[in-house]
Amino acid sequence: MSDAWDKAKGLADKHASTGGIFVRLANDGDKVVGAFLGDPLPREVHWTGERYEECTGAENKCSQCAESKRPSLRVSMNFYVPAEKAVKVIEGGSTWFKDLLKCRDKYGLDRWTFEVERHGASGDPKTSYTILPDERLTDEQRGHLAGLQLHDLQKVVSGGGEAGGDFSSYDKTGAAGQPIDPRVATELVGRLKVLPRDAVDTFLKKFGVQRVRDLKASDEKAARAFVEALEGKGQKSGGEIDPFA
Repeated sequence: MSDAWDKAKGLADKHASTGGIFVRLANDGDKVVGAFLGDPLPREVHWTGERYEECTGAENKCSQCAESKRPSLRVSMNFYVPAEKAVKVIEGGSTWFKDLLKCRDKYGLDRWTFEVERHGASGDPKTSYTILPDERLTDEQRGHLAGLQLHDLQKVVSGGGEAGGDFSSYDKTGAAGQPIDPRVATELVGRLKVLPRDAVDTFLKKFGVQRVRDLKASDEKAARAFVEALEGKGQKSGGEIDPFA
């Protein structure tokens, strides 16, 4: 791979993870550098397969708890990303937050920018994250950060405020409605291209799209399983609309 290809890939990865107010690290090796701001917002939640739902507790008749599903901890933080000159929202689980506490105690979150990196492919339940100090902040930079307007985390995670919709953790495949990751779409395209057109049409009809790239991120798991089923039938493709465009 030439330098030009490496540069293009790097920019594509960068732009795939930008936009909106949420930091999203979707693939193995994805990383972001920034400064943690303000106080954390901890909450106990249940993952429904598409989104997080607040756990109200068994005593308050939480439907998930009633099915013996244990809640997990999610912690949200405001996070300034210098590369985008924007305050975003970053979130992690119990292990992630324990590592963040170690960084706070050892370095001071208000004195450094930190690099957060994902270790684990999309959908991998064993995915982990590292949080490492990146650059020490100058007094001028600290003053600038102290004056930034922070997101109201409670409004953001409940779907209100500037988010205006469902909240999805940055380490999940994506919120309902978000497009599937381009790399996942490319993989599915490669597998579907060897199948017959009627199999591809069945796939597109199943997920209500005309092109693979139009799939929702929340459909990734189901799409993979459906493709495996189609591959087992070993059919061959052709067609009018190019679903791979």
